[in-house]
Amino acid sequence: MTVAAQVDGRGEPRRGGGYDRPKGRLANFEVFSWFFMRISGLVLILLALYHLIWWNLVIGVEHLDSQVVIERWSNPFWRLFNVLLVTFALLHGLNGARYSIEDYIRRRGLQIAVKTIVYSVVLVTLVIGVYALLTFDPASFFAIR
Repeated sequence: MTVAAQVDGRGEPRRGGGYDRPKGRLANFEVFSWFFMRISGLVLILLALYHLIWWNLVIGVEHLDSQVVIERWSNPFWRLFNVLLVTFALLHGLNGARYSIEDYIRRRGLQIAVKTIVYSVVLVTLVIGVYALLTFDPASFFAIR
């Protein structure tokens, strides 16, 4: 395997264009990543559709008030639902950003720098989002207002 093939994660260049399948751990990660995009995309569609249908058609935005939010938030299932929605959305987006960074940024050092920034922003956002979803107490929040 050539040094260039090792650095950019591709297999050996093929005669006539394209590359051979990469070998080793990177190939397994890329397969996992490909499957994750499909599965997380499907899960996101289902979660988002359910969320939209529930709030807009079942409850109706005209009936949405603080009491409905407090009742829903007291159920651990809905907190888990929202945590899953945020987690899948951020990780799906991160994986898509990783693909785009690898496609459009050719210089390895710049690629690493941009990935570090994007990964850091997503990780901080994920931690803050999950923390807020798990620790938010709507009863005390709405009591203050």
